[in-house]
Amino acid sequence: MIETTVQSRARVLTLAFGATTAMWICAYCSFLFASKIGGEILFLLSAICLFQAARHATSKAEGCSIGITSATINLLLIGSIVGGQQASDILMTGVIWVIGLYLSSGLLGILGATFTGSIQKCHKEIDWTFAFTTVASALVFLMLVTGGLVTGLEAGLAVPDWPNSYGHNMLLYPLSEMVSSDNSGVFFEHAHRLTGMFVGLTSLVLLVCVLRWSQSKKARVMVFIIFLLVCVQGLLGGLRVTGVLTMSQDPSILAPNIWLGVVHGVLAQCIFTLFVWLSSMMSNAWQVPTELTSKKDRLFAHLLCAAMLLQLILGALYRHMLGDEVLAEKTSHVLYTHIALAFGVLVLAVIVGIRFIGLGHPVFKRLGTILLSLVSLQLLLGGGALIAIMIHKGETIPVYEVLTTTAHQANGALLLATSVLCFVWSVRFKSKGTSV
Repeated sequence: MIETTVQSRARVLTLAFGATTAMWICAYCSFLFASKIGGEILFLLSAICLFQAARHATSKAEGCSIGITSATINLLLIGSIVGGQQASDILMTGVIWVIGLYLSSGLLGILGATFTGSIQKCHKEIDWTFAFTTVASALVFLMLVTGGLVTGLEAGLAVPDWPNSYGHNMLLYPLSEMVSSDNSGVFFEHAHRLTGMFVGLTSLVLLVCVLRWSQSKKARVMVFIIFLLVCVQGLLGGLRVTGVLTMSQDPSILAPNIWLGVVHGVLAQCIFTLFVWLSSMMSNAWQVPTELTSKKDRLFAHLLCAAMLLQLILGALYRHMLGDEVLAEKTSHVLYTHIALAFGVLVLAVIVGIRFIGLGHPVFKRLGTILLSLVSLQLLLGGGALIAIMIHKGETIPVYEVLTTTAHQANGALLLATSVLCFVWSVRFKSKGTSV
């Protein structure tokens, strides 16, 4: 009975957070195509996400709970819709929007649960506690992408103050100003801040859930570390903009710090990796280790992790230095080192991937295949990003450059996480015998 209750609550959280993440992606993209037919279609899809998620509910009550939970998360966006008005108008309009949000979300959840079809047949095969940690990891990946776009567009200082946004409470910064053509880069920067708050909320919920669901001391310690690092990451993001703890917009007080930006970028990918690591620890396969990997398997996996971490630091240094007029002229040695090390990463990834596939275990075969696929894609994206930067002329950053550099950074995060998974699984399944 207790296990059933846990799975039910985990299912509600998984579907609600998963649907809301998908809704945010659709809404984010819809604003990029505002006033175009694609924008309206994407905005409509955001509502369908919740309906589709609720189809996995086991009852209408559970579907309603999914809708209500999603609505609670989306309160983070209500302030942007009603912001910019008089205090009395904000309160009145906000109440209307909140009531409408909860009613519509609850109704969509109930409707989705009504049209379940044959979806519920697979419920017994899903561990929803593991699924929730996986959805949380996907959300952090979304934050990495939005952060990559901010860096690629050099929009990190588009909003000069923090924790406020142009003097407004961050949650009340008007949507009309955020998407205004006069405020270039503000949409990307502020959307990244809101996504960061979503991640902060998720890490808090994850902390409570793992402490209740898991008896593993390692999992409990890790989720607590993740929560602390997410808090630190939020502070670093703010200090990168202001340089000091202040709510002022006065340029004479503010001192944007590019090196904090580098640390902020590196820590973001490390946090994502920890989310993925925690997710793997919550899986059923993690609970039944067997003696499988040799010392050489673990050695190569360890070297790959070290090389990937160094690549991450070099990449973050290059991207942030490139956005500074003075430091941009000194990036050549960083870029050349990054390119040279890429070949070392390729060799190690191929060795680890082939060895893991050869072990025959389903988890290791999957990890090896993913690793080989990601490292191949990363080389292609790296080459594309390098070409895009080299042919870039003028002050305006072309779309193709932003897309290729952001994709290279995002895929790098996936590659880092996969590399770490290879190492932790090799340690979990280590053999005490052979070292072949």
